[in-house]
Amino acid sequence: KTKKRKAKTQRAKLKRTASHEIRTPVATIEGYLGLKKKKKVARIDQKARDYLEKAHSSTQHLGKLFQDLLTSAKADDGRLQNHPIVIEMGGFFFFFSEDMRFTAEKKGLGLEYVIGASSGNPVDNAGAGSLKVVRPLYYTLVDQERISEVIVNLFDNAIKYTETGKISVGLTGDEKIVQIRITDTGQGVPKEDIPHLFEKFYRVDNTATRTIGGTGLGLFICRKIIELYNGRIWVDSTVGSGSTFFINLPRLSPEKAQEIQAQEASGRSSLITPSGGAV
Repeated sequence: KTKKRKAKTQRAKLKRTASHEIRTPVATIEGYLGLKKKKKVARIDQKARDYLEKAHSSTQHLGKLFQDLLTSAKADDGRLQNHPIVIEMGGFFFFFSEDMRFTAEKKGLGLEYVIGASSGNPVDNAGAGSLKVVRPLYYTLVDQERISEVIVNLFDNAIKYTETGKISVGLTGDEKIVQIRITDTGQGVPKEDIPHLFEKFYRVDNTATRTIGGTGLGLFICRKIIELYNGRIWVDSTVGSGSTFFINLPRLSPEKAQEIQAQEASGRSSLITPSGGAV
């Protein structure tokens, strides 16, 4: 057992080191390719520009692969950075609403928000005005960067695997749970693949996945992040009818959320000297 544990630790260390070391030159290459594409920086013909676009896209994909490898290695050995704060998830989705709408419309897909009860009224695609209506406040204690990573991953997957129709983003809950759901009208996931979907490197093997590509690590990382907060993530899907990914997170009462926020504010103020400088 000791030898196996040591070998596992060495493999994880090698993966972290390799991912980190390779990611640096890849990022540099991506940066220079991005500059080369700018008309004010370099004058090139359209054919050369097309080649650069493809090279830039491939470099971005490679960078994402190394980032996923690095994140999965940290998830395996418990080194994921995690600084949970109180977040009101309705406001959190409002923060993402414009980017989500733009991404969906770019592919010709509709976008629907359902905030409140599962049968509640959809929020207008523009988001801003509709989110001013009276609605429940869904407080939870999570790291904003980590939960953003999960939502972006699930939303991007929904976009990638949906050719027509719409994406629905829902937020609901009860006294103990905040539930997030992202529904698409895509091709769906075969029943036999669902139990393995959140395993490391697992990918559904069909024409669409081979064409689109991917690391097979995104959903594994999502699961690891959600488990940091004693939450649960799962999928309900039917081939030909789309998929719905669900996330359950522990819900904070408004009173508990205010108590934690007061403690956070007190902790921050204790790090400031009377003259206004940081200790």
